[in-house]
Amino acid sequence: MKKTVMATALLAMLPMAAQADLVFTVGAKASIWNVEPTGQLDDDVSVEKDGLNIDSENGQQLSVYFEHLVPVLPNVKIKQTSLELEGDGSLSASFADQTFNEDVTSTMDLSHTDLTLYWGLPLPVPFVDVNFGLTARQFDGMAEVTGATAGTESVDLDFVLPMAYGEVQIDTPFGIYGHIDMNYVGYGDNKMSDISYGLGYDLPVPVVDIGLEAGYRKMSLQTDKDDVDIAADVDLSGAYFGASLAFGF
Repeated sequence: MKKTVMATALLAMLPMAAQADLVFTVGAKASIWNVEPTGQLDDDVSVEKDGLNIDSENGQQLSVYFEHLVPVLPNVKIKQTSLELEGDGSLSASFADQTFNEDVTSTMDLSHTDLTLYWGLPLPVPFVDVNFGLTARQFDGMAEVTGATAGTESVDLDFVLPMAYGEVQIDTPFGIYGHIDMNYVGYGDNKMSDISYGLGYDLPVPVVDIGLEAGYRKMSLQTDKDDVDIAADVDLSGAYFGASLAFGF
């Protein structure tokens, strides 16, 4: 009888524990993102096998975040994605006003850094966290094509995009959780969407939260040559695998 009463009490406390936020939390996530590129650069230059033949590569994702219970003030997350793709293909088109009609080597660097300010919605629902906010994404990359005859042409991919941000995480009493986050912006012919979704497991470790996560990320970028240095219509997608660490008081 005593065991039954104790078990009932513990189950009743689960929703309360799920909603009992810490005063502050500091965390970090690191993962490997296997990226497959599709689409084109500079209108007619395919990044796939019929053009630059850019290979799939492993990019690195690293983020740190700080969350607190101070009203009005946002939580903060900084995320760095290192992503440099290379290829060996054959090109019969113009890139950056230079005409190529030969075998080429190419590099597409779409590395970027996100600064996200976000707030949590105070939902009266256990195990569900919903966040919303704004992201400033700084691209610091380039696209380069080299041919033996035409030489090397490169274009900087260096610009900042303001984006809307949303995130949902659903936890369970068993350590398993589901997670989805999205950034989006669209103005004129410039659009970007970036969505990640995955499943994770928080290891039963005392004092700190250590988790393992696997999922899928797809980033779609469309730019207008009148606004940036080069027109682009590129999708970058693939699975990611990583780990997380967090602690708080």
